[in-house]
Amino acid sequence: MANQSKIALDKVILIIGMVIYGTGFSLLYVIFAPLSRTIGLSTTDFGILIAVSNVALVFSSYYWGKKSQTMGRKPVFIIGLFSYALAYSLFAFGIQIGIWQLLAPMQLFIMLFIIRLIYGSMIGGIQPAAVAYMSDNTKPSERGKGMALIGMSAGIGTMIGPVMGGGLAFIHPLFPMYFGALIAVFGGFLAMKYLKESTIEKVKIEKSSLKFYDKRIFPFLFGWCIAFLVFTGTQVIAAFFIEDRLGVIGQNEIIKATSIALLSMALTTTLMQAVVLQIFNISFQTLLRICFVIFGTILLSITLVQELWHLYLAFSGIGIAFSMMTPGLNAGATLSVETHEQGEVAGLLAAAPVLGMIFGPPLGAFLYNLDTTYPFYYGGIVVLTLGVYFQFIKFPKDIHSKLDV
Repeated sequence: MANQSKIALDKVILIIGMVIYGTGFSLLYVIFAPLSRTIGLSTTDFGILIAVSNVALVFSSYYWGKKSQTMGRKPVFIIGLFSYALAYSLFAFGIQIGIWQLLAPMQLFIMLFIIRLIYGSMIGGIQPAAVAYMSDNTKPSERGKGMALIGMSAGIGTMIGPVMGGGLAFIHPLFPMYFGALIAVFGGFLAMKYLKESTIEKVKIEKSSLKFYDKRIFPFLFGWCIAFLVFTGTQVIAAFFIEDRLGVIGQNEIIKATSIALLSMALTTTLMQAVVLQIFNISFQTLLRICFVIFGTILLSITLVQELWHLYLAFSGIGIAFSMMTPGLNAGATLSVETHEQGEVAGLLAAAPVLGMIFGPPLGAFLYNLDTTYPFYYGGIVVLTLGVYFQFIKFPKDIHSKLDV
């Protein structure tokens, strides 16, 4: 009984850290997007700044995932949270300099570009350490449930972010970001005190490292990369779409509408992973073959949106798709490799969506400048094609056909 309580507490601390991590990402879309125009940045500038940190994050995620095999999941997780707090505060202050108009737009862009590179380099250990820790502490038959908890925590963070942004922005537009950094410090201290070392954490890494093109895991990494390329390409222009297409006027109103849209998505994701997918025993293959079809169909439907409530409903549907995607892709990949490869595959699982995030924001901004519906239209086509891919893919034979997700 005592051991069960210890594991439960470990997972709670892990979830808290991932919630904090997810909160920061959603806050960027809610707070920084409308402020970007105020401080003299273009839509393209905004997309590039979101993408540039992801370039660094691809490499830092893989690095820290491998590092967790020798250093341990707990130290890497803690380093990630404290680094996140520092880097997030630095970026918020950079935006503040733009509000003060202390720099010309091009100088401001260069400064924020450098800060975003630093940000991406520093926060790479959080997600791979969490995924690897969950792999260490769950049985294969319960792996899907564990990965659903990771996805649920990110969904909760996405849900908290818009609420925090809309609820605290009245104090100061950047106050929610500073508050987000503060709770990351709190999460780091919680992890120091309560997160336990895994008994199978520290192993010697073999000379031959796991590669992204390894046929055991490539389909799952490819799925994450394409899904997030499309996802970030559409999310990055959400605030602009609400203003330009749906006619919402005023910074506060745009922040409010964007917050509700993201909240709708996060709420359905959380409910699905915390309730529905815990009750129904669905194979990971089924989840993957359904989620991309749902995602693509909904993106195409957004091109027809005329009112805000239609957009909120569509974002709720995207949340359903992602609630299936996370446990399906993560459980499939972690069950495809050996114990000594869990840290590396966790790093690759964290890096794959970020790789998509590098190209998604600038591509979304580019398509948006051509037509406000293009990011959703072409994104929907790409995701539906990915859905077809997963209908015919042959999954590794050593993966359990059924997962308790």
